[in-house]
Amino acid sequence: MTALLVATAAAALLCLALLATVLVVRARIARLDRRTRGRRSEVSTILRTLLVEEGTAPPPRSTSTLHAVASVVTRVHGEDREALQSWLDANGATAIAKQGMRDRRAIERARAIRLYVRTTTEPSSILMVRMLDDPDARVRGVAALEWGSTGRTEAIAPVLAAACRAEHRLPPLVASIAIMRCRLLDVESLHAAWSTRDPDGLRVALSTGSDAGLPGVQPHAIAALANDDPLVRIAAADALRRVGTRRSLEPLRERLPLETNPIARRHLDEAIATLGGGS
Repeated sequence: MTALLVATAAAALLCLALLATVLVVRARIARLDRRTRGRRSEVSTILRTLLVEEGTAPPPRSTSTLHAVASVVTRVHGEDREALQSWLDANGATAIAKQGMRDRRAIERARAIRLYVRTTTEPSSILMVRMLDDPDARVRGVAALEWGSTGRTEAIAPVLAAACRAEHRLPPLVASIAIMRCRLLDVESLHAAWSTRDPDGLRVALSTGSDAGLPGVQPHAIAALANDDPLVRIAAADALRRVGTRRSLEPLRERLPLETNPIARRHLDEAIATLGGGS
């Protein structure tokens, strides 16, 4: 009988504990919902004031509001973009971002980079190069993509160099996306790949340069047909298919019988056919 009473009391206490937990969780969720609705309303008011009414928007209640407004910057252009950036800068976003880029937490450094690039009209090359050398791969990736999203040509060489180095290397795909967001006007911007002959860098330079239609990629692609890395040879064949001339046919034909990689052989065949050298 005593054991039954003890078990019943224990069950009752457990139920009470579970009920208390549920009530606490529900209270926290409700508080977060109110906070989210409040922030959404605040951001909407700021955006409406700046973009529709063209008035003076109130200062933000928290740093989160700055990040929320900054996320809209990439979706607008011209005077609307300038209005948002002026409001962000006037409310300390640039200073907050620079401080955040020194935070010990990688996620905060990444958030700070986004805030900085979207707040300023001309990101500092010194600051961005420093973030491209961050020990955390996620931070380096954000720095490259955000800098590339500005379309500024000065981002190309540092981003490519970050994809060519041994330590704190930038993944080729990230580097390619970042560079393709910029205005790639000449092959000299891709000098880091041509000079180091790094396989990752060569792939990025060959693909982005040929995608941009730069004829100066052709001699580098011809040289890369003999590279030890099959992925580089594939990128070289694809580059010649895009920007090569009939001058490329002889090197392509010479490489074809030497090529042992079946995928690379297929790309060589496609390049030869595209340039009018098929049988």
